[in-house]
Amino acid sequence: MSNPLTRHAGFRLGPIVLGTLVRHYFDRLTKKNGKVLTQLMQDELLYDEAFNIVKRFLELSTYHSVEQLQAFANNRTPSPPSVRVVRLLIPISCCDEAAAYLIEAFGGEDHAKRIVGGTKWWQVRGIAGIDAEWITTKKDWQQDKKRRTQSKKNGTTCPSAPPTNDATASPQTSSPEANSTYHSDMDELRCILYAHGGGYFFGSVDQERYSIQRHARKINGRVLAVNYRLAPQYPFPCALQDILAAFLYLIRPPPGAAHQPVNPAHIVVMGDSAGGNLILALLQVLRDTKLPMPAGGVLISPWCDFTHSFPSVHTNTDTDIIPPYGLSLQKPSPLWPPPSDEVTRIARSKLRRRIRQLILLNADGGKAEDCVSPVDSSRRSMSESIASLDEHDEDKPSGMPVDVGTTAPLPSVDEGGSQTIRLHTKSGEILTIDSQIHLYTPNSLLEHPLVSPALSYLGGLPPLIVIAGDKEVLRDEIIYCAHKAAEPSQFPVNDAARKIYPPLVGIESRHQPTPVHLQVYDDAPHVLPVYFGFTTPGKFCYRAIANFIKHVTGMTTSIQPSSPDSVTSTSQPGLLTSEYEERVEDASNLQFLNALSANDGASASPDPTRSPMRPSGIRPSRVGFFRVKSSQALPSGLSTSVGKLKSGKRVSLPETRSTSQASQPGVHYAGEASVYCNQAGQSWKEGIIRERVSTRGEIRPLEPKEQLDAFSVPSSMIGVLSERTLRRYMDGKALFDNRFRKDMAATEKLRRRNTDLAKKEFSKVILHLREPRDGKDKVKASTLDPSNGSWGWAWALDEDEKPPPSSIVSRRDTDEALRLARVADQAFLQNDVCLSGNNLWTTFMNLISSGSETNRSHSVWETGTR
Repeated sequence: MSNPLTRHAGFRLGPIVLGTLVRHYFDRLTKKNGKVLTQLMQDELLYDEAFNIVKRFLELSTYHSVEQLQAFANNRTPSPPSVRVVRLLIPISCCDEAAAYLIEAFGGEDHAKRIVGGTKWWQVRGIAGIDAEWITTKKDWQQDKKRRTQSKKNGTTCPSAPPTNDATASPQTSSPEANSTYHSDMDELRCILYAHGGGYFFGSVDQERYSIQRHARKINGRVLAVNYRLAPQYPFPCALQDILAAFLYLIRPPPGAAHQPVNPAHIVVMGDSAGGNLILALLQVLRDTKLPMPAGGVLISPWCDFTHSFPSVHTNTDTDIIPPYGLSLQKPSPLWPPPSDEVTRIARSKLRRRIRQLILLNADGGKAEDCVSPVDSSRRSMSESIASLDEHDEDKPSGMPVDVGTTAPLPSVDEGGSQTIRLHTKSGEILTIDSQIHLYTPNSLLEHPLVSPALSYLGGLPPLIVIAGDKEVLRDEIIYCAHKAAEPSQFPVNDAARKIYPPLVGIESRHQPTPVHLQVYDDAPHVLPVYFGFTTPGKFCYRAIANFIKHVTGMTTSIQPSSPDSVTSTSQPGLLTSEYEERVEDASNLQFLNALSANDGASASPDPTRSPMRPSGIRPSRVGFFRVKSSQALPSGLSTSVGKLKSGKRVSLPETRSTSQASQPGVHYAGEASVYCNQAGQSWKEGIIRERVSTRGEIRPLEPKEQLDAFSVPSSMIGVLSERTLRRYMDGKALFDNRFRKDMAATEKLRRRNTDLAKKEFSKVILHLREPRDGKDKVKASTLDPSNGSWGWAWALDEDEKPPPSSIVSRRDTDEALRLARVADQAFLQNDVCLSGNNLWTTFMNLISSGSETNRSHSVWETGTR
């Protein structure tokens, strides 16, 4: 049976395509319908069609349940024959190692229990590891294998020679066997660790497969793409543990792993939207636990502020693909919205009692005490919880584009899990929200630095390239975070952030600013290269990302012809070395410098076919991390805001760009290698490169900060919820409550049925356990170690473990949770009380995965774990 969302979207696709086609030309002639038109929409019909399809689909998806959306995004997407895909499970040992580092980053076990509700519940998972895929183009690793084989015959070493366009390369095969195993020749390729987007509650590698494959092809490398656990079943910090485990899997492969350890200097971490948020969180954890840093990070439209403090969230709704009410509202289902705090408390208490009975911790097998701890601290007074607009009138800048009204802080983590938010308006009205707003995390953690990086300290990270669309709703928070990373001293961290995330205490003295390359694409929506990579700016965006990756990982990057018609690369760059800092061959160095010379001489000799001359006095140089050197000057007119360079001197480069045609000197495009070299031939090391990219790929300076809406928001209003934000959510919730009133009633009825069924089945288990036994089980039960988070039920035995209301581990009111309980009961009845939690979930997966691959892809259980 097909997914209802698939049928709904299919029925609407035809009218959307036809209607957009008519309006595309009609609006250009009349312009009377008031529709907001961007230049990119007017220039490219295909973009106009795709934008309306994606925008309408995301709106339609809110009228379906989270389960249906997850199943839709989890459908298998085939790869072309030219791509090699190797599916794997990152083992539990990596997950356990990641959990230890994550607890350290949280400030220890006691602090982790206070902030995220424990150290064990978020380690439970639906499969025996993390679903991931190696993705690379067959041509790249086959050519690399051929070169290394030839080098061995010649008695030389060529671990990472440049790929070629040799038509005699090994033939490609599309047989399933070719994609089933990891080949050792892939070890020499540069590596991207990729986290997909989807608001943390939907999405998968399959959803973004073609975008990921394109990144692999652009750098002639490989990608490890991760299907991390999804909310609301697995809320924060589940996804963070998964991506950290994947990074550890790369640099410290466990016994039996097919790949060799990857040099961190050859790894770039990348993510889009929620995946970009996850990458920022990962980099902070690596920094704060002193783990090796990757060579760089690529952030594509990262979600940086879960409190929606910035103006573009309200001003760019019509020009972006994000639904008008955000990503917080879905059709009701047993999975979402979660039960109330009171229902969660009772269910958690009963589940603890049940687990204690099952493992015979109670001597009489009878009742267990209520394990819910009282609230340690009292609720703040109403006067402390409410912030009025009058408090911000004196520092509110006149340039702020929207009036957001009064603001209210988030509930404290010490308020016993309360989700309640109250706000007083200037008119005296009280706005109250009692439900969880975002699917990813409770309201009390929306301001956590690992959830909202806009509130964190972002210095001390590896070089970043940050991509933002000028017409997306997240534009302002992305621009703000990019500057905050490059200039952390200008954006102090507040005391509340230091209190909730201890590594921020005194962090300014331990870390330096982060090198940042910020690109803002004109007229572009959210995640430009993911959904709109076929557009002209999308193609230039891929080139810019590939150029950055080649630079930070020590690969040569030949400058391509600057022409709006020359969007794709005409020559393939290659790896300089396989080691972090190794001597470059004379020929390779000469080729790179000649390319720079050719570009620099464009103004003097506009003929692109002129043979470049080698500059005098150039000697081979060592190339390593941010050390690609040459004596060539930057092309005239290149705009780059940079900090200190290798020599320690500050170099001011021209701040203007010509907007003339490509045939004239001074026009430069996104993706040119020269952006990372200054006039003295030194490589960019610190500071921020600020660029705007036109719809034709031309780059020009980004406006000064005082002219950007991102910096019109007072610091006191960042990290709190504004009246405008709350009203938007409340209006949307009222609309959904009215539309789905009957569905909500049916959902509550289904929840009660599942709960009653769980009680009946539990009674049968208790009766069985009361039968006489030989005492063998008690011995086995005594060997259980509740302190081991990898044991699936350990959290239930710890009174300090308080999973969030949406977490699947403490619920019995959904079909998914009920199936888990049945497997748990079966395991205990078979006297296998020492069965680990991960093996328990694996047993369940085997039971429900016996059908065909097609049926498995539609399983609600599987989609919940991806």
